[in-house]
Amino acid sequence: MNRHALLVQAHRDIGYFIALAKRRPNLNIYVHIDAKSSYSPRAEIADLANVFLLDNRVSVRWGGFSQVAATLALFEAAFANPDNQFFHLVSGEDVVLQDFVVIEKAWEQQNFAMMMTCDIAPQYAYRFVMDSPHADQDWQRKLSGKVMTKLQQGLAKVVPYNKPIYFGSQWFSVTRDDWAKILPYVDDYREFFQHKLVPDEHFFQTLIQEKLAQQIRVSDNNQRRIIFDKNVNNGNSPIYLSLLQLERATFDGFWFARKVTDEVAMNWLMGEKQ
Repeated sequence: MNRHALLVQAHRDIGYFIALAKRRPNLNIYVHIDAKSSYSPRAEIADLANVFLLDNRVSVRWGGFSQVAATLALFEAAFANPDNQFFHLVSGEDVVLQDFVVIEKAWEQQNFAMMMTCDIAPQYAYRFVMDSPHADQDWQRKLSGKVMTKLQQGLAKVVPYNKPIYFGSQWFSVTRDDWAKILPYVDDYREFFQHKLVPDEHFFQTLIQEKLAQQIRVSDNNQRRIIFDKNVNNGNSPIYLSLLQLERATFDGFWFARKVTDEVAMNWLMGEKQ
């Protein structure tokens, strides 16, 4: 059986995904909960055969390799089941907008390209020119860390990075066949990005463009509805979407949306046709 697998990076309540699993028993859901969180849904998922909670939890920090490590742990767990043919990496604040039959048909029309955004972004060269002592550290987002980042930005102007800087969203969908092509190169790129800033926005894009550009076609559209607003947190994180915005995103053909509150997520699920 060819199944879709949701790979969820969460740090708190996953009630929406538990309810989704009950409605869609043919969907496998793999959940990584941030190691810093005390939340555990084990009792709630005890009777669900299609929800899998990872034991090897990572303490995830914004802008650190821990984001990539959590992603790789999710893929390792999901890839172990040969029934899983389609993988969708989402956050714990995402919702599914389309039926997976619809998603699969739409994906087939794009020859099952890897649904991932990828641009060349030289403005982020400072993330590549050197390992960062504050990468994946508690002080990365404090004043001292911000000063260190400014110093790296200055260094990048003096010591340019002479390769393309590939950049995109960390959220993507990929087929089993394409993930099998990616796996042999993961360790090499893990070593390079281990101490780099914000590697989740570069890791897979760089690996694919440098090693697999002739073998994996990238759509440059990850089918996620995500809205950044400069008036909210200076545009550094997505805004929370309303039910009306979710309806519009569904009409526009998006597969997933982030981010939403728990209340909106459950109302969205309850409003689905049975």
